Amino acid sequence: MSFSGYAARFLRMRPHPEVALAPLFWALFRVRTQEEREWFYPQETAAVSISGLDPVRILIIGDGPAAGCGVLIHELGIAGFLARGIAQATKRGAVVTVKAQPAASARSTLRRLDDMDLDGYDSIVLMLATTDAFCLTGRRSWQRSMTALVQGLTSAGAASVFVTSAASLQLTRSISPFARRLTGSHARLLNSETSRICAELGVPMIDLDAVNDLTSRTYATWGRRIAAHVTGALVAEGR
Repeated sequence: MSFSGYAARFLRMRPHPEVALAPLFWALFRVRTQEEREWFYPQETAAVSISGLDPVRILIIGDGPAAGCGVLIHELGIAGFLARGIAQATKRGAVVTVKAQPAASARSTLRRLDDMDLDGYDSIVLMLATTDAFCLTGRRSWQRSMTALVQGLTSAGAASVFVTSAASLQLTRSISPFARRLTGSHARLLNSETSRICAELGVPMIDLDAVNDLTSRTYATWGRRIAAHVTGALVAEGR
């Protein structure tokens, strides 16, 4: 029986298929991320700097899209477009640093949080949910990890913290329609939980457009949107 057939059988048998299918989807995710040849990430230093006075310092934490999946240099990824958007809007310099891992989950990111130096940043952008959506991370597990993450970031002293919605991955092009529907539905569930968490903790959530490809065009759209939110917060705070 194929993966899709096996998963569809579980869907008919279980009222909450994501619980039973999560181990299968995690195994598939690991295989795809290790074998998919078209998956590539920037290999250079994970920072983009735009020269200018009094540079705004931004930190991006997250998974595949935050790490620049689909582009060869960070200047063409979310970091580059965010840095240029911030510099243009503020007429200042900008330094965007990336601390992301392609297969990071909310739980693994939370474990790494104590080892991250969060001092000195004007804003922190948390870009997660892609890995967790595909691997069907349980709602309660996501809720616990994301709540602790957002609380940890807001208490780190950054002037502002932002959380983005789930982003799509090129991986979806190589999985079955059934798997795409299930992971898409799970992404919406996680987004709903994230929205509630952000509302309770007073942290802005930035919705990202759903896409099938991670390209420089996608990152340009997302970068402009995130830059608008960050710039608005800087102005409101008089920074």
